[in-house]
This record gives sequence, structure tokens and C-alpha cells, in this order.
Amino acid sequence: MKHRWASLTLRPVLALGLAVLPWAVQAQGQESAAQEWRKANEAVGQFPRGHVDVLRWEQSQTPKAVTAQSPAAGFALASAADAVRAAWSAHLDLASPLAQMGRQNVERVASGDWSALDPTLQNRIHGADRVLEIAATTRKAWFTAVAARQTLQHHENALTATEAAAELGRRMVRVGNWSAYQQAQVALGESSAQLELTRARLAVQQAEWALLKAMGLDSVHDSVALPDRLPDTPATAINESQLQQRTAAIQGHLPQAESRKAATQARQAFAAYTASLQAHRIHREGILKQRQLIGEETLLRYNGMLKSVWDLLADVSARSQAVVAAISVQRDALIADTDLQWVLQGGQPGNFVSLGGANQGASAAPAGH
Repeated sequence: MKHRWASLTLRPVLALGLAVLPWAVQAQGQESAAQEWRKANEAVGQFPRGHVDVLRWEQSQTPKAVTAQSPAAGFALASAADAVRAAWSAHLDLASPLAQMGRQNVERVASGDWSALDPTLQNRIHGADRVLEIAATTRKAWFTAVAARQTLQHHENALTATEAAAELGRRMVRVGNWSAYQQAQVALGESSAQLELTRARLAVQQAEWALLKAMGLDSVHDSVALPDRLPDTPATAINESQLQQRTAAIQGHLPQAESRKAATQARQAFAAYTASLQAHRIHREGILKQRQLIGEETLLRYNGMLKSVWDLLADVSARSQAVVAAISVQRDALIADTDLQWVLQGGQPGNFVSLGGANQGASAAPAGH
């Protein structure tokens, strides 16, 4: 079942609120200073989403220097399985072990369904461990790259809200309703959002380059075309009993020292796996739903003149942060699942997910101005 939160967009909330922003600010001003606002309101009436579209229209009328065309989107990797297959193709030495593994097993590995694999695979087929390693590292890099791109969309939404707030602040200063001090506080939010967006754009580039490097294709391609959102986490989770059975199956084919190490790796991987799934559920079923409820209530109170423009914009920003955090924990859950599947086939990941920064978005929205 698809989780609708993953494709959640903040624009509908922003649109409803910003469509009446001119009214809100005009109510705060003096009639003698309203001439500029009256002109702004007439312009707003031509645009369905208020000041957001006005600002974009104004920007489009400003002459810009001619810039170089953006690079091509790159070769398409619509799924993690596509990325794995492309990575295998880049390693000619894997042709033999892939052929020996058989088509069914190869497809299981590419799709991340490793539970049905024979635990003796790596002992029986020379090079099978390399096949699994490339598959695991590629899948994790693909999840990271898709998550970075999905996160970027929400940073763009957050910047849209702060730009609207900053422009309102500037116009309020011009008509004498605000001080430079008040406007600076709003402008600071705009600068912070611009900084976060800059970081997010770089994160997308770096994640895509890391994906290409993991695949062994960084000398062939410099960009990739990825989907806009992460896939759902597996519908059925691995439980403690399955963990013990599969760990025992691996241990039975290893020397004693390696057997103990495999058991330790399995426990560490399972701890990261269960924690990441729990964090994903908390965000999906708790934080995001609560944020949506708060957002709807904020909008109702704003329309009833019980909340200010700034309360509305602060809520939009808080919801954006919550979605970004939820994307991060979903990415971690997918990576942790890959690590556990790999460990239960004898793999040894360098580290496991730590859920760092996963509590973003759970904090209360900043107070309104």
C-alpha cells in the first residue's frame, strides 16, 4: 500500500493561506498608507495563489543574463533493481558468478528479496560474495540519492513560504507598518531557507555521484534520472525467530571465529533494522498526522482571524521540516533492511544506520510574529 505522506506537498496549504495574505496585511495597516497595498491587491487578484505567483511573475519580467543550458537528466534508474543490474553490467568479472547463480536468484538479489537465497551460495559459487556486495552497496546508494532528491522538493516549498513572508515584510516596511528590526527577523528566515536549499541541491549532486561511483559508472555518466520519491518499506518485517534461523544457517557453513562474528553482525544489523522501522512508523503514523491536523487547525483559525499570517507561514515551515525528517527515516529503514539481508547472507557492512537527526519535525512550530 502506498503511503500518501511520502508525496505530501505543502503547496495547497500555502495556497489557501497566501491567497488572503493581502487582506490580512491591509487590516494591520492604516488607511492613509494603503495605496501601495491596494495596487498589490489588484495584482494579486490576477493570480490564483496570491503573493507566491505574484513574486514569480515579477521575477519572470526581470531581464536575466543568458545562462548555459542545464545538463541532460542522465540515464534512467527507475528502481533500485535497475541500478543493481546496471552496476553488475559494469563489472565484466561478474558474468560467470551471475550465470551460475541462475536467473531466479539473480532477480531476487536485484530486487532485494534475499530471504529465499541458499545460505551456502557464497561458499559454492566463486564471486557470489562480490555479486551481493555490489548489489547491497548500489541499493543503499540509490535509496540515498532518491531521498536527497525527494528532500529537495520540500526545501523548495519551505523557501517559497519564507520568500512570501519576506516580501510581505518588505512591503509593510515601505508603507510604514513595520520597523527594519521586524523585517530583519523575517528576512533571516528567508536567508536560512535559501541556505538549506543550497545544501539540499549539493546533497542531491553528491548523492548521485556517490551512486554512480558505487555502480562503477562514474567515468561513464555524470548524472542520473531518478524517481521523485522513495519506494515503500517491505510490507513484512523480519522477526526475531527468522533472524535466529537465518543466522544459524549462515553459521553452519563458517569456521568458529567467523561464526561468532556473523552472529554479532546479525544482532547489530537487526537492532538498526527494528529501530529504523519503529522510527518510520512513528513519523508516518504519529508526527506527520499530527502535523497535518495542526496545519488544518492553524488554517481554520487563521481564516477566523485567530491566527496571524506569520503563524500560518511558521506552520508551513514546520510541516516541511517534518516531511524532510520522515523522508530521512524512511531512507534509513530501507538501508537497514538491505544491510540485514546482506548480513544474513554472510555480508559485512562497514556500519549500520544510526537514525541521526530523525527527530526533526517533532518540535513545536515557532511562535508567530
